[in-house]
Amino acid sequence: MKRITWLGVVALAALVASSVAVAHLKSGNVSTASATFSAPTSSHLTTRTYTCDGQTIEVSSARYTGTATSTTAGLSGAVEVRLHSLYNTTTKLGWVDGWLKVRGDDSRTTAHLTAVNVDGKLDGWLRGNAGRGHGTLFGSFTATFDKTTGLAAGAIGSGTSTNAAVLVKRTSCKRESKRPSVRLQVRGAIESLTTSAIAVKPADGGATQSCSITSASPSTSRFETGDRVEMHCAQIAGSYVLAKLSKRH
Repeated sequence: MKRITWLGVVALAALVASSVAVAHLKSGNVSTASATFSAPTSSHLTTRTYTCDGQTIEVSSARYTGTATSTTAGLSGAVEVRLHSLYNTTTKLGWVDGWLKVRGDDSRTTAHLTAVNVDGKLDGWLRGNAGRGHGTLFGSFTATFDKTTGLAAGAIGSGTSTNAAVLVKRTSCKRESKRPSVRLQVRGAIESLTTSAIAVKPADGGATQSCSITSASPSTSRFETGDRVEMHCAQIAGSYVLAKLSKRH
């Protein structure tokens, strides 16, 4: 039995005093700051599922990338969000914890964030270093969130999400087993490779075998057509999905 922290009761409360972000300097020079962003591209996604007293808990981690827009120095540019998420799919409640980074032309902002997840809507708080002399960033954080498709309608220092709080309790949970019953193993040369699928021609001259590539599949960035490889795929929902890929010499 696996013991994890899960979500029991939700109570509406004021998580943050207002939707505002401020840049703070030791000199006391405080100013408002805000930004909007989206981070729809996911990578390195891992998900574990547990059953707890008849409820389903998903624990996931991933990296999401996209773009932030702001007139505030240090908050406009490429954005990267790394999140650890715990979500009760039965009660539609959860929380996320992680880091947000914005890489501008001449600066880089890094902030730790924590937020409540109510049916895919995040509401929380972040604090970090605005970089390049821009000071320390404090502010509210809102977005819609899905572990696969990432973050949308993100806002720092603005937004209209309803403040919420969740009560977390401990319970004994059992991890669900989703081991595939059918697997495919092929040794040969890559015949074709895209972001969504890979095809390998077996070394013994057999028929070409194809597997789809999903966000849960390993990275294929260091592989190209013609490489000799060993490919492992697992059958999920009736289709083969890439599970492991290694080069052979």
